Amino acid sequence: MLLLLSCSEKESQSGITSKKRSNPFYEKAFVLMDNNQMDSAFFYLNKGKDLFLKRNDSFGVGKSYVNMAFIQESIGDNFGCIETSLIASQYFKEKDTAHHGFIFSNYNNLGIASSSLKNYKDAEQFYKKAKPFAKDPIDKMMLQNNLAILFHNQKKYDSAVFIYNKLINSVGPKSDYYPKLLLNYSRSRWFGDQNYNPVKNYITAEKLSQNIDDDWTKDAAYAYLSAYYLNKRPDSSKLYAKKMLTLAKKLKYPVDELEALQNLIKLSDGTEAQQYFDSYSKTQDSLINSQNKAKNQFALIRYESEKAKTENLLLQKEHARHEYQVKVQNLVIGLLVFVFIVIVIITYNWVKKRRERLVLEANNKLQEQRLDFSKRVHDVVANGIYEVMITIENQKDLPKEKILDKLELMYEKSRDLSYDSSSRQEFNEKILTLAGSFDNDNTRIIIIGNDPDFWESLAPSFREELFQVIRELLVNMKKHSFATQVILRFSRENDLFQIFYSDNGVGLSEDFVEKNGFRNMKTRLEDIGAKMKIEDSNIGLKVSINITKLESNKSN
Repeated sequence: MLLLLSCSEKESQSGITSKKRSNPFYEKAFVLMDNNQMDSAFFYLNKGKDLFLKRNDSFGVGKSYVNMAFIQESIGDNFGCIETSLIASQYFKEKDTAHHGFIFSNYNNLGIASSSLKNYKDAEQFYKKAKPFAKDPIDKMMLQNNLAILFHNQKKYDSAVFIYNKLINSVGPKSDYYPKLLLNYSRSRWFGDQNYNPVKNYITAEKLSQNIDDDWTKDAAYAYLSAYYLNKRPDSSKLYAKKMLTLAKKLKYPVDELEALQNLIKLSDGTEAQQYFDSYSKTQDSLINSQNKAKNQFALIRYESEKAKTENLLLQKEHARHEYQVKVQNLVIGLLVFVFIVIVIITYNWVKKRRERLVLEANNKLQEQRLDFSKRVHDVVANGIYEVMITIENQKDLPKEKILDKLELMYEKSRDLSYDSSSRQEFNEKILTLAGSFDNDNTRIIIIGNDPDFWESLAPSFREELFQVIRELLVNMKKHSFATQVILRFSRENDLFQIFYSDNGVGLSEDFVEKNGFRNMKTRLEDIGAKMKIEDSNIGLKVSINITKLESNKSN
């Protein structure tokens, strides 16, 4: 753990005023960020970005993307952060000084995310690109601190110490940033020279952080003290690890909780060590689940936003161009629009024909199965009955037990025949047939991930219950939602099976009361240990169903 000097995006932009109209979505996002509601803040930043697009405000679009990337980095979605930051860079003008604060923040964020992914070469390049745009003294100090952290992670401890020395001398001991810098300086120096004792500086920084009510710096001081004493004075190491764990819980920062628990596990024995290990496992699972949930939400928000994009992305171009160039540009745009429309029409017709072909193939296969089943019924049941009739007719004194034996044999054959018929159709085809019965010109059913592998690992009882739940969702959609598009997505990650349903219908009203349909679905899912969640949404209905393979195996 290295302590970052954090000048948040919200703070860095507070000195930049916009002459354009206010954007309520953009402004609401920062209220949510203050309340640590990052997923909701991301949603409103995305809506704010769309409003800036409609107003041809490319600067506003860039600001929105920068803050979205900041949120992604804060929850550990480093790949998503880099992707969003690279998009943001397209909307800034390096010659416009009003953009410099955000250009700096964007490059700095790219450096932090790259460093977290151990792409140290890329991180250093991004920090170098950020340097010309660091006009504010705090931004300059933050950039130097992040460079020092990069050098520390690369084990270039002398370079890191050199930067920290300069920063400490520049801010002085009365600065609020002094405890953070003193901690990082002392840690890098200790890593470079194991004979150096950083404890005095650690304790000084911890006391100073108490005076300025800086829990984050105090948390870092406890972490550094616990790490230093780990192999020297176990009792002291354990004391500081417990303090760190308590403070990390107060700060609601599970990453530091895990670091503190790691040390406590090493420093404890028997039952106590097992308790810490259980807490570690639970915290780690919770952190991974929350990060994955946030990543999925961010991806879904971006996906839905992409569908609503218009041709107003690159705006505020130079208007004083030659008349001939304008005509050529308009001609090119017209041709592109025409080609786009042609592609859309061709794609639509192809998808429609493919859907019709799939439905026809499914119906033909079903008809073949019915004919085959009819033939098998004739061969097994009809011929068997005839055989019994002939036997009774020809053998007048046939014992009752023999007749019952023959009838029982026929019963077993007919039951096997029935089971065999019901299992002949692949379950993914059964789902496809179900969806096809609801798919028409007014309502499109889009299915993603409905592969045989998804269903084969689930117990038959689970498959049937999930089939009934999906059918109930489609029936409710048909009766009540007036949706024109439904998405059914099936995904599997290790032993976690997920089914996502979403439509663009009227959704659930605020005074919604569960009726038989929803109660039946919940009851079915509870019987198999699955969990259903109705997502909050401004448009339509979104339902997620989670089930683990472990529960499915128990059913078997």
